[in-house]
Amino acid sequence: MRARKLNGIDRYSTFGLRDEWMPLIFTHEERWHERNNLGPVQVKAVGSWLADAGLIVKEKVTPLFGRIRDLYFMEPVAAWQILWVSMYHGSPIVNLFCDNVGFDEYLDKKGIMEAIRPDLGDIKDSTVENPVSALINMFDNSRLGAIVSMRKRGRSSLVKRIHLDDLDHHVVAYSLYRLAEDIGSREIGLEYLYGDECPGGPLRLFGTTMESIAVKLQESPSITLDDGVIHLDDTSSDEILDSYISSFRVKIDERPHLGSEDLEFRDRLGELIINEPDKLFGERRDDLEGFLRGSSLRELRIGYASTLNPEVSADDFHGRGSDILVALILRTHEGMPAPTLQGPDNVLMVFPDASMAAEDYEILLDHMTLALSSDDPEHSDAAGRMVSAWVGDLMASGFQWYLNGESGRGDRLYGLSELINSELSRRIFHSGPENLPVIRGNRNLWKTGNYPKVFEIFFSENLEEFKKKTGSGLLRFIAHILRGPGGDWIVDENLNLLPDVYHPVKTMMDVTVEKFSRGDFDPVDEMKFLSKPPYGLKGDMIGHAVVSFILRALRGHMVKDGRLLEDGEFRVLKERIIEGWD
Repeated sequence: MRARKLNGIDRYSTFGLRDEWMPLIFTHEERWHERNNLGPVQVKAVGSWLADAGLIVKEKVTPLFGRIRDLYFMEPVAAWQILWVSMYHGSPIVNLFCDNVGFDEYLDKKGIMEAIRPDLGDIKDSTVENPVSALINMFDNSRLGAIVSMRKRGRSSLVKRIHLDDLDHHVVAYSLYRLAEDIGSREIGLEYLYGDECPGGPLRLFGTTMESIAVKLQESPSITLDDGVIHLDDTSSDEILDSYISSFRVKIDERPHLGSEDLEFRDRLGELIINEPDKLFGERRDDLEGFLRGSSLRELRIGYASTLNPEVSADDFHGRGSDILVALILRTHEGMPAPTLQGPDNVLMVFPDASMAAEDYEILLDHMTLALSSDDPEHSDAAGRMVSAWVGDLMASGFQWYLNGESGRGDRLYGLSELINSELSRRIFHSGPENLPVIRGNRNLWKTGNYPKVFEIFFSENLEEFKKKTGSGLLRFIAHILRGPGGDWIVDENLNLLPDVYHPVKTMMDVTVEKFSRGDFDPVDEMKFLSKPPYGLKGDMIGHAVVSFILRALRGHMVKDGRLLEDGEFRVLKERIIEGWD
């Protein structure tokens, strides 16, 4: 049994690192823990993962942080694989998982705990339960889910490790160099690599077979395999990663030959991209949109146009009134016109600075043509790498934005969701919950769901009861629905709104009461306005809270069949109102 460092194994609570948090972290670097919309427990967990992965040391970002960021936007799956290697060498729970969990069966949390139990020594099961949950949570919420197979059994997640034989040779090399740096030797025998005592390597981390490793080593110029021994040259693991990042930016100078039919296909493809520039991204479109959404508190509905055909209409988007419509206007290559700053109401127009060189764009069209017309993997790979490099350039580029007659600039496109959360959303929903700093600062309040307890809280008889019910956990944050930006209560002791306060909830209340006063009030229909600008409520904890509070104010006034509605009927009515927003 190898000696292990298990101190502080329970430092992630039940939270793994998530894809949606990465743009936020990459945007704010050392200050990410100050500028985020995560809960306090999540902040602590993320900090532990970043430290164990070697991205942040003593609250300072490391060179690995920058390399992972560069790779992430070009090849996110590979970036997570590199993170997995680094976590193995820094995180006790990842180390235990890779060393003890086999590839034969699906395991739930209890099964994983039993598998790692022999290496836990005197550590109690209660101590290791949280980190195992955090690991499963990370598989569920990041691209690390691609290194395992997952199933659901009731509410439990089942995990089975799988053999990954399609790793890029740079990932294989990186895992070997990290192993060599750990054991202090640049000669690694295959027998040792596949033995029980080997602290790392592609088999232990990814289940890569010996046959696949032999093939990958032939692609790695810094590694040789001779008589069952892997020889690594003096290259460092950091240099391997630099080489991987540079491989996406290797310039392709020679254009492939296209026949007459290919040229016709290419012309049609070029016209299509002018009108639908998202076609250029192919399978990378989902990645790009995931990067842009990041940790946005609201759903972003993303549309595309080019500067050659920049017309955008709000009707082009399909979403709810509480969503934010984002039009990404692309200047795909040099020679295209500069963007014109204009757009329809409540549509955020975003113009990235990045564009491809004209000759690179022409070469990309050539390879896309041959990839699509002949299904040639060589041309698919060439086009894919060019598109990946361009996505990386886009995400790292500055951008202009235009919204409702105002405009400005952002430093990095991968910081768009943060700019939306902190500034731009309020230009659309100027009477929405994002105008309350504490509400804006906790993304857990913005998750859609069914919140029966929230109804009970906001139907409290008085402020004292309300305070008791919101004294701990997430509920103490939702209490800020009834506080002003400075933290002062906007209600009196009987939970009635104070006069002469400017507050989103009071604005929503006033409009609803005015509609009610007209008579013939159908709350499901009349309260749909709350889900649209400038309010933008949705079926999250905030929406449930505000609707419950408004209905509380109408208690004693709403009648059905000649009698006043009871609290249970108000509860059902609240659900119908929120369901009507969809």
